[in-house]
Amino acid sequence: MTCRNGEHFSVDPDHIERIEHRGDTVVHLVDGTHFVVEAEFDDVLRCIADDRAGAFARRAALLNGYAAMPTSARPARRLGATASARD
Repeated sequence: MTCRNGEHFSVDPDHIERIEHRGDTVVHLVDGTHFVVEAEFDDVLRCIADDRAGAFARRAALLNGYAAMPTSARPARRLGATASARD
């Protein structure tokens, strides 16, 4: 994000308490600080949604904290193990 004064910073979306749009877009953090940013209200919301979607996709790829086998490979592995056990 970029403040109106030109300062660049990044914010963890989990630390955002609220976003106001009264002419300027103001981001309020849970610790009480707030920033007037250059981005439009809709752009800030879109960035938050993109971040959350990416985090959800990364979590979906993990199984108990470890990288999981791709979903498409799971049935093939089970079928392969089952077929070899029958032979």
